[in-house]
Amino acid sequence: MADLHIIRIDDAKAIVRVGVPEPERAAPQEVRISVALALADPPHYAAHDRIGATIDYDRILHFIRDDLGEPAHLIETLADRVAGHCLALSPRARWVEVSVKKPSVLSGDGLVAVTLRREK
Repeated sequence: MADLHIIRIDDAKAIVRVGVPEPERAAPQEVRISVALALADPPHYAAHDRIGATIDYDRILHFIRDDLGEPAHLIETLADRVAGHCLALSPRARWVEVSVKKPSVLSGDGLVAVTLRREK
Protein backbone atom coordinates (compact mmCIF):
# COMPACT_ATOMS: atom_id res chain seq x y z
CA MET A 1 0.00 0.00 0.00
CA ALA A 2 1.27 3.48 -0.85
CA ASP A 3 2.09 6.04 1.79
CA LEU A 4 -0.72 8.49 2.49
CA HIS A 5 -0.73 12.08 3.69
CA ILE A 6 -4.00 13.01 5.39
CA ILE A 7 -5.14 16.63 5.57
CA ARG A 8 -7.66 17.28 8.35
CA ILE A 9 -9.97 20.20 8.92
CA ASP A 10 -12.13 19.97 12.00
CA ASP A 11 -15.43 21.77 12.63
CA ALA A 12 -15.19 24.54 10.03
CA LYS A 13 -18.25 26.76 10.38
CA ALA A 14 -20.62 27.32 7.46
CA ILE A 15 -23.86 29.28 7.39
CA VAL A 16 -26.31 27.50 5.08
CA ARG A 17 -29.97 26.96 4.33
CA VAL A 18 -30.62 23.29 5.04
CA GLY A 19 -33.55 21.25 6.27
CA VAL A 20 -36.43 19.12 5.07
CA PRO A 21 -39.32 21.42 6.00
CA GLU A 22 -39.41 24.74 4.15
CA PRO A 23 -39.57 26.84 7.36
CA GLU A 24 -36.31 25.23 8.54
CA ARG A 25 -34.61 26.02 5.20
CA ALA A 26 -35.96 29.58 5.17
CA ALA A 27 -33.40 30.92 7.65
CA PRO A 28 -29.65 30.38 7.40
CA GLN A 29 -28.22 28.19 10.14
CA GLU A 30 -24.82 27.07 11.27
CA VAL A 31 -23.34 23.70 10.44
CA ARG A 32 -19.89 22.41 11.32
CA ILE A 33 -17.94 20.51 8.68
CA SER A 34 -14.91 18.26 9.19
CA VAL A 35 -12.79 16.80 6.40
CA ALA A 36 -10.10 14.13 6.22
CA LEU A 37 -8.54 14.04 2.74
CA ALA A 38 -5.96 11.35 1.88
CA LEU A 39 -3.27 12.07 -0.70
CA ALA A 40 -1.15 9.23 -2.10
CA ASP A 41 2.60 9.29 -2.54
CA PRO A 42 3.55 12.22 -0.34
CA PRO A 43 6.97 13.70 -1.05
CA HIS A 44 9.69 14.07 1.54
CA TYR A 45 8.53 17.39 2.90
CA ALA A 46 11.95 18.44 4.17
CA ALA A 47 13.08 18.61 0.54
CA HIS A 48 9.73 19.89 -0.84
CA ASP A 49 8.70 22.54 1.67
CA ARG A 50 6.23 24.27 -0.67
CA ILE A 51 2.44 24.41 -0.92
CA GLY A 52 2.64 22.66 -4.29
CA ALA A 53 3.72 19.48 -2.48
CA THR A 54 0.31 19.23 -0.82
CA ILE A 55 -3.15 20.80 -1.13
CA ASP A 56 -3.74 24.30 0.12
CA TYR A 57 -6.33 23.75 2.85
CA ASP A 58 -7.63 27.29 2.21
CA ARG A 59 -9.20 25.90 -1.00
CA ILE A 60 -11.24 23.50 1.15
CA LEU A 61 -12.10 26.11 3.77
CA HIS A 62 -13.17 28.64 1.13
CA PHE A 63 -15.50 26.07 -0.45
CA ILE A 64 -17.03 25.20 2.94
CA ARG A 65 -17.53 28.82 3.96
CA ASP A 66 -18.52 30.40 0.65
CA ASP A 67 -19.38 27.89 -2.09
CA LEU A 68 -21.66 25.15 -0.75
CA GLY A 69 -24.26 26.17 -3.28
CA GLU A 70 -28.03 26.19 -3.27
CA PRO A 71 -30.12 25.37 -0.21
CA ALA A 72 -30.33 21.65 0.52
CA HIS A 73 -32.85 19.40 2.19
CA LEU A 74 -30.23 17.06 3.66
CA ILE A 75 -26.91 17.52 5.43
CA GLU A 76 -25.88 14.46 3.39
CA THR A 77 -26.13 16.69 0.30
CA LEU A 78 -23.72 19.19 1.86
CA ALA A 79 -21.28 16.37 2.71
CA ASP A 80 -21.51 15.10 -0.87
CA ARG A 81 -20.72 18.56 -2.29
CA VAL A 82 -17.67 18.95 -0.07
CA ALA A 83 -16.45 15.42 -0.88
CA GLY A 84 -16.70 16.04 -4.62
CA HIS A 85 -14.81 19.32 -4.31
CA CYS A 86 -12.02 17.74 -2.26
CA LEU A 87 -11.52 14.76 -4.58
CA ALA A 88 -11.30 17.12 -7.57
CA LEU A 89 -8.44 19.12 -6.02
CA SER A 90 -5.67 16.68 -6.91
CA PRO A 91 -5.04 13.52 -8.92
CA ARG A 92 -3.22 12.27 -5.79
CA ALA A 93 -6.48 12.38 -3.78
CA ARG A 94 -7.44 8.81 -2.85
CA TRP A 95 -10.33 9.18 -0.43
CA VAL A 96 -12.14 11.79 1.57
CA GLU A 97 -14.29 11.58 4.65
CA VAL A 98 -16.65 14.48 5.36
CA SER A 99 -18.74 14.96 8.50
CA VAL A 100 -21.47 17.57 8.76
CA LYS A 101 -22.85 18.45 12.18
CA LYS A 102 -26.10 20.34 12.59
CA PRO A 103 -26.42 21.56 16.18
CA SER A 104 -29.71 23.43 15.78
CA VAL A 105 -31.94 20.45 15.02
CA LEU A 106 -32.24 19.09 18.57
CA SER A 107 -33.97 21.03 21.31
CA GLY A 108 -31.70 19.77 24.11
CA ASP A 109 -28.12 18.68 24.34
CA GLY A 110 -26.46 17.02 21.38
CA LEU A 111 -26.49 17.46 17.65
CA VAL A 112 -27.27 15.57 14.48
CA ALA A 113 -24.35 14.55 12.27
CA VAL A 114 -23.65 12.56 9.14
CA THR A 115 -20.36 11.19 7.82
CA LEU A 116 -19.77 10.33 4.18
CA ARG A 117 -16.68 8.63 2.76
CA ARG A 118 -15.81 8.65 -0.95
CA GLU A 119 -12.95 6.96 -2.73
CA LYS A 120 -11.54 7.49 -6.19
